[in-house]
Amino acid sequence: MSPFEVTDGVYGIDTGLFGESFTSVYLFDDDEPTLVDSGTKATAETVVSALRDLDVPPESIENLVLSHVHADHSGGAGSLLEYAPEANVYIHEMTAPHLVDPSGLIESSKRAMGEHFVSMGEQLPVPESNIVPVSNEGTRIDIGANTLELVYAPGHSPDHFAVWNPERRLCFAAECLGGYLEAAEQWVPPSTLPNFDIEASEKAIDRVEALDPELIIFPHFGVWPGEPEHAFETARRELHRFDDRIMELYESTGSVAATRRAVSEKLLDIAPPYDEQVVSFYSGLITDGYLKYHGVDL
Repeated sequence: MSPFEVTDGVYGIDTGLFGESFTSVYLFDDDEPTLVDSGTKATAETVVSALRDLDVPPESIENLVLSHVHADHSGGAGSLLEYAPEANVYIHEMTAPHLVDPSGLIESSKRAMGEHFVSMGEQLPVPESNIVPVSNEGTRIDIGANTLELVYAPGHSPDHFAVWNPERRLCFAAECLGGYLEAAEQWVPPSTLPNFDIEASEKAIDRVEALDPELIIFPHFGVWPGEPEHAFETARRELHRFDDRIMELYESTGSVAATRRAVSEKLLDIAPPYDEQVVSFYSGLITDGYLKYHGVDL
């Protein structure tokens, strides 16, 4: 899995989680080399290898910008700090303590991800001295020719940031909009456990759209291939289409397990090219996120 160029000096790194083209982190190769998201503990060495392929020594990383605390986005931070022990780690102030002591986060992730958690690994603690807690107001990070602005946009999770690069009008949308699995040309909504919120997600889409980006990149996965306005239209449509269909399926089956199976069969047309493990991962989290939002006892 080779790194891919987003634009001059900005590269995507496929972490290899659950195979190719599922999860990526992004490198800004600037005066202060900066990674947006870290991947998982289990994929940290893949990220390190890709940095070397890009002639960026992992020891030179000065900033890790974490969009949110979920294990597939923050779980590799502690491992990457073994190479770059002085790097700043930016994360929302409400979940920063979970990086310092990840024991509760690990248990929560195991409950949410079930059998899939083993593929991610139990993350290492991040020293409190490395953490730069960020409030809802966001922050601006000067890294050289580029600046990165953390834009608070909860919905997928309460601690969620998009990352805006105004010089290139490039938006790392994280999971504010959902995800676009490019290998299957399939959009997936931002629903997940434990704190997905549809109304907040609607506002997050509005806030990211107001940035007026020219390029949108996703951790799941890659560069949006169409016009930006089409991404926002798709995000709104799919947020509510999945909501309507999942509740219909639950009402018709009366079973959470049966609803998960129906979602994988009727709504997630991604295997192939993606492995069945990805289907199982997504169908569980998406289904349970919507059901929990509507008060269904899981």
